Amino acid sequence: MGRASVVGACLLLLAAAWRRRQVDSDQAAALETGNPDQADDQAADQAPTILESIEASALSAVATITGRDAASMATSPAGLAHLQSFERLSLVPYRLGDGGSTIGWGRFYPDSGPPPPAQIDRATADAWFAQDVDERGERWVRAYVTAPLTQPQFDALVSMAYNLSPRSFRTIAEAVNGGQDPESAALQYVRAGTNLERGLRRRRAAELAMFRADPTTYG
Repeated sequence: MGRASVVGACLLLLAAAWRRRQVDSDQAAALETGNPDQADDQAADQAPTILESIEASALSAVATITGRDAASMATSPAGLAHLQSFERLSLVPYRLGDGGSTIGWGRFYPDSGPPPPAQIDRATADAWFAQDVDERGERWVRAYVTAPLTQPQFDALVSMAYNLSPRSFRTIAEAVNGGQDPESAALQYVRAGTNLERGLRRRRAAELAMFRADPTTYG
């Protein structure tokens, strides 16, 4: 969160408050001169336009900087592109190094369940991806994270949840809810000592960088 962004949001709020006071002052002056119609016209013409525009901009800026409830958020285009950069698209299934198979944008099929289809098309892969982002990523962020989140924080946590079991992700969510940077919790899940470690460390590093990104310049 940049200092300039905080100052800018505060200035917008001050401008909104000043404009409201100016409108109230103009209405009072009109009433004192015995022209209530003029006061009504001023209220109708000025308040719903400049004042509401300034207030809306101020509230939007504050929400961008301070964060929002995860329940009201969705993964941004930047977050979706990040996910796809780590989930290799394959229209035929392939085996994973730690068991199970995957197809599409990382749709997982455990060895204990039904096998994946022999082949899918790109439209199916994209449709499954949208469903999996909702059910494997956003669902667990909304369920477990109670702290307000900026957009890059939400996107980073969705990427982590997409790649982890709900139980593992909950450890990360608890760190975020406690006001902590999630690095220590996230780096527990890199499959240390396996051939997957290098790739998972690279992924966790990218997610943590996203989590720490300035929300006013993100995307």
